[in-house]
Amino acid sequence: MIFNQFGFLFIFLPAALIAFSAPRCEAARPYVLIAASLIFYGYSGIEHALVLVCGILWVYCVSSPTTAVGSRARLVAAIVPPLLALFYYKYLGFFIREVIGIKAAGSSETFNLFANILLPAGISFFTFQLVSFAIDRYRGDIGKAPTLRDFALYISFFPQLVAGPILRFHHVADALAGLRAFRLPKQRTSKAIAYMCLGLAAKVLIADTLNDYQAPLVAYSGAISPVAALYVVFAYSFQIYFDFYGYSLIAIGLGTLFGFDFPKNFDRPYVALNPREFWRRWHMTLSYWIRDYLYLPLGGNCSYTRNIVIVFAICGLWHGAGWTFIVWGLYHGVLVVAYHLGAPAWDRVPRLLQGAATFTMVSLGWILFLFDFRGVGDFAFSLAGLNPVTVADPSLEMWIGLLVSALICFRVDFEAIAENLRGNQAQSAFRTVGFAFLFVATLMFLDRSHTFIYFRF
Repeated sequence: MIFNQFGFLFIFLPAALIAFSAPRCEAARPYVLIAASLIFYGYSGIEHALVLVCGILWVYCVSSPTTAVGSRARLVAAIVPPLLALFYYKYLGFFIREVIGIKAAGSSETFNLFANILLPAGISFFTFQLVSFAIDRYRGDIGKAPTLRDFALYISFFPQLVAGPILRFHHVADALAGLRAFRLPKQRTSKAIAYMCLGLAAKVLIADTLNDYQAPLVAYSGAISPVAALYVVFAYSFQIYFDFYGYSLIAIGLGTLFGFDFPKNFDRPYVALNPREFWRRWHMTLSYWIRDYLYLPLGGNCSYTRNIVIVFAICGLWHGAGWTFIVWGLYHGVLVVAYHLGAPAWDRVPRLLQGAATFTMVSLGWILFLFDFRGVGDFAFSLAGLNPVTVADPSLEMWIGLLVSALICFRVDFEAIAENLRGNQAQSAFRTVGFAFLFVATLMFLDRSHTFIYFRF
């Protein structure tokens, strides 16, 4: 089940809200949300829901006792099974085919026993939350262990389950404690609806439209002109941004409806002036997770270049089981290290050029998400004008769509719109009509909407 489906918007979500808000049933609210979350996740397969439930039960049983604080043995015991599950579902096939290189007998085909394993949606996200809880208990950052009920809801809560934000327990501790007494005031309802409308519009009207525009060019990437290749570079860059950003906005809105205040996951990353700043603005909860649980334990700035390269290689592998993802991570690691070494000179460049260069380098990197190595090579030849051109260049409509996306990306602050709900009666009425129009426009195109890109991670 995904957010951009009629079934979710008009059946699942209303049913969850009604059950959550049932009178004289406040004590059952955590159980309602856990049940709703398991239904939401189990919709994609019972096996996947069992993986989630087993991970929750195992980590809780190992990490909740007071003896878990300071116990390295319990820490290892807690995090190894979830990481093994992640390895099995996401990386085992890649490891056998690409690292070990096992091939079927008498065939040039690589061994494919695990080719039909279905990756549980969002397993990388909830595995990171399980691991962070175990580490925080080991460090003593979570003094008193939560109840199994609260821990299960923290991990499984459906708005953030599949694609983040990656939550720490302290992000939700107060909300869990106040769930029974929670009331949904008008102001909070308006904010939640605003976030959801903006997120759906970003996904359906912008990201999916860009996807449809560039699909023919991507399919024949070895036969397009340099102009068309350049269009793909920037169209896909805006697509992946609005796709993931849209999901994060919807997740924040859904959390708001049920009394949770999720941390911000994006801070207009494409206005960053350098690669380091980009990673402080893009997928911020992942960046903080990597900093706190990988970069700092490795020694942080003491071995800056080595540690940056290591954590970005892991970041790339987290995104996908493939060499292109690892190279993408290393590419960003090199960019961050290069900026670190050349910061005095870079910072003297006019800000407009800094931003344009950073955006272009980031956009070029996304091509590693779009193609395998062979496809990247074909695309690079097209970008350089070295391939014969048999596909028409982007139409005027496609260029207008790209320009509108760019203007919205660089000039519109969605969070400011969602949060700034104060005003007189006329302003409130105008805003209500605007969001209603946006929601209806989104619904008109919902049937052609695609799955969120980050669901595969």
